[in-house]
Amino acid sequence: MEKTRCDMMQSHIYEFMINFEKELNAEQLAVVQNGDGPCLVLAGAGSGKTRTITYRVAYLLEKGIKPENILLVTFTNKAANEMKERVKKLTNQERALPWSGTFHHIAFRILRQYAPLIGYGNNFSVLDSDDSESIIKICIKENKPDSNQRFPSASNVLSAISFARNARRPLPEVLEERFPQSLMFLSEIERIAVAYERRKKEANAMDFDDLLLNLLLLLNDDSVARKFATEFQYILVDEYQDTNSIQAAIIKKLAVVHKNILVVGDDAQSIYSFRAAMIENILQFEKDYPGAKIFKLETNYRSSREILEVANSIIENNRAQYKKSLKTILEGEKPDLFPQLDQQSEGQFVAEKIAELLKAGTSPSEISVLFRAAHHSQMLEVELVQRGIAYDYRGGVRFFERSHIKDVLAFLRALNNVADSAAWLRLLMHEEGIGPAAAQKVIETLRGLPSANVVIDAGRSVLSGKALSGWENFAAIWDKLLTAPITVPNELIQTILKSSYRDYLEAEFVDSKERLQDLMQLALFAEKFDDLSEFLASTTLQENFAAPKSEQKSVRSDKIILSTVHQAKGLEWEAVFIINLANGSFPSERSAREPRGLEEERRLLYVAITRAKRKLFLTYPMAGGMYGDFLSGPSRFLDEINPDFINDHSLLSTDVTVLNDPSAGVEYVSEEEPKKLRPGSFLRDIDDL
Repeated sequence: MEKTRCDMMQSHIYEFMINFEKELNAEQLAVVQNGDGPCLVLAGAGSGKTRTITYRVAYLLEKGIKPENILLVTFTNKAANEMKERVKKLTNQERALPWSGTFHHIAFRILRQYAPLIGYGNNFSVLDSDDSESIIKICIKENKPDSNQRFPSASNVLSAISFARNARRPLPEVLEERFPQSLMFLSEIERIAVAYERRKKEANAMDFDDLLLNLLLLLNDDSVARKFATEFQYILVDEYQDTNSIQAAIIKKLAVVHKNILVVGDDAQSIYSFRAAMIENILQFEKDYPGAKIFKLETNYRSSREILEVANSIIENNRAQYKKSLKTILEGEKPDLFPQLDQQSEGQFVAEKIAELLKAGTSPSEISVLFRAAHHSQMLEVELVQRGIAYDYRGGVRFFERSHIKDVLAFLRALNNVADSAAWLRLLMHEEGIGPAAAQKVIETLRGLPSANVVIDAGRSVLSGKALSGWENFAAIWDKLLTAPITVPNELIQTILKSSYRDYLEAEFVDSKERLQDLMQLALFAEKFDDLSEFLASTTLQENFAAPKSEQKSVRSDKIILSTVHQAKGLEWEAVFIINLANGSFPSERSAREPRGLEEERRLLYVAITRAKRKLFLTYPMAGGMYGDFLSGPSRFLDEINPDFINDHSLLSTDVTVLNDPSAGVEYVSEEEPKKLRPGSFLRDIDDL
């Protein structure tokens, strides 16, 4: 009887056996069939990474490995779910992989069983970003110095602490390198970090960072480490180039028994050092796992040969890398390089090219414009609106709806119209000590004032205590605006940028540099206006360009995509524009001062280029910088491209006329709330576990 059952099982397995030789190329097949022991799979862009991982899992299951003995680690739930579904279809079995998910998800499951061993209850809570920030605010209140200096925001403090923990680096070192404006408060921030840890422990709670750190701590217990290292016969890790030192250490402990550790990644696409990702994890894999096999997936199924030639010529200049060269059988046309006079003419040129592609029949959803930083898109946004070309904005908020843009515009609105109560409410609520009641008092007093010159005294007449102190801070900025030698919009914005509002941005926000660059871009946009009222009217019309909420889902597929390169990783389009490839912009000015900064910027450009399937357009403004008043010239990376690989066009001079068309549809898809972006973790909410 037993023999019959065994025969039936074998027959069942045979019935659903996969023809791996037929369904995989030679590179992928080698990984699937020979992936025992420590293995590093260098998966080039578009080379079928996910396909290779899922077929490797299916191969293991077909060989009789139980699902519970396979650990599959990804960086997002979406990736884990996609792989599980693919495995189900391949094997025609409903058995899910019980140990598949993000690092944080795996950590959560193990800690639920063994938390008491490290001093927590099994019923510990997991704090999301907002919860963590709320606790930090309490700690700041207890440890904040009595000083006139603006103390860093809870968000900034939490980000500094989080990065230090994920990178396993001293807090003073992290503050000096990444948060220099907060270094003067080092002793207070160190005390806040200690208080934060104490409060979490007292509440039997862990934040996202704790899940990883506590799992590593737990695995220092030999019995626990051996249990799971024995259970996990095969470990597969996706996107290994994005792991930090804690994640790499966890995997090493879990692989100590069977040593069947297969990591898949691409050092050429390691672009998340700001989240404490360490490219060293992938570059030193052979040192960490002696005798490791190295596989390369170099056959690209996405891009044409001509596009890959440009990508290869860029990335080959990096020293710290595994050398590889993407190849394909797809043929296309040479990428085009179009220099432009300035950012305005660049925006106009790209918008015109997009219109030509659309007219020729290219689907809007197959067109993307990529840029290094969010503020690079503003001129293009105006031009697209003028032509009625609808677009999605990935990874942020549209330019004129960003909070710091609205703040500066509120200053100018109040200056232009003292009776603008909405502008005053926004300005006053920023100041410490001024709440809704105090702000309303000031607004009532300002109503009917003859001019902006008497505003300061009016506020002083109705406020006292902390509210008056907050008013004096505002008054200092207001006085600068009143006494500005030139009162055109551009000069007024620059005046605000030189005021204490700059200190506010640096103290409150992790991305203060990017916000300041946005404001510099706003000043550049304002250069076209001599009249303040006209400028404000133009910006107000820009704010009304978004499609109604009820229409957004239905029209999304009919729009082109605007995106930062970081948000575009993993995506692809028929036609891709990479704009603002200028000195100081791409690579960023900051990268030259950071260790291996230029190499990461080069990898970022490589990622951008390899998003394109058939058409690639590269553009840069000759005049650039923060205010567009000096020559910036092309990115140093453009010099690294073999001239034979691109069509280098002469400078196209065009007139730029900015028109406003409120009927144009613009949709912004915020894929990452800036408030919740945390160095060290892709997670924002508990659901991300």
